[in-house]
Amino acid sequence: MIKTLILDLDGPILDGKLRHYACYSQILNMYGYTPISLERYWEMKRNRLPLKKQLLVSGAEAIQEQFLQAWLEKIEQPDFLRHDCLQLGVKEKLEEWRNSGLELVLATMRRFPKYLQQQLINFGLNSLLDHILVCEHQLGGIGKAQQVQKFLPQISPSNCLWIGDTEIDIEAARSFGCLIWVVTCGIRTKTYLASLSPDFIDSDLRHINLKSFSND
Repeated sequence: MIKTLILDLDGPILDGKLRHYACYSQILNMYGYTPISLERYWEMKRNRLPLKKQLLVSGAEAIQEQFLQAWLEKIEQPDFLRHDCLQLGVKEKLEEWRNSGLELVLATMRRFPKYLQQQLINFGLNSLLDHILVCEHQLGGIGKAQQVQKFLPQISPSNCLWIGDTEIDIEAARSFGCLIWVVTCGIRTKTYLASLSPDFIDSDLRHINLKSFSND
């Protein structure tokens, strides 16, 4: 029986496509290069094309190092976070799960907790979450799993479901020892995610049906 849901933020809950594109465009414009279209940019991101190839399309491969530094400085600043929006039906789904007695844990790799907290408040999500864990990006999925084990040792993997949209979440769930349900509305394609053999895969949170689990 599932008692706890561990959710990634960016992708499953928030649509960050416009934020990513706004940051990318600003940096290219800052160095005098022309950004590609939103659709083409997001397709490249979802298909995991390396940064150098993304920049090459605009002839900007020479600024790869400067781009990466600027990206890390800007991408989680409030001016860019305002471009985020809720994925369709997310708030209603979280309310449904919360009202059913499930424990909801947010496990994210955001770098600035104060901006994260404010964004959750702005979207009315903070009151729907029982725990918020901020994990070190460089530690990957194993680091995410370790944060859960460290701060929430009472959670049993056998009663837990991890929900994410990337290979990092799949790694985290497998390291923690629980089932993984991936959604394809985030930053990875369905084809790629399916190749990693997650336990379940769907388009977004609205289609996750926990009745498919036994109540034994």
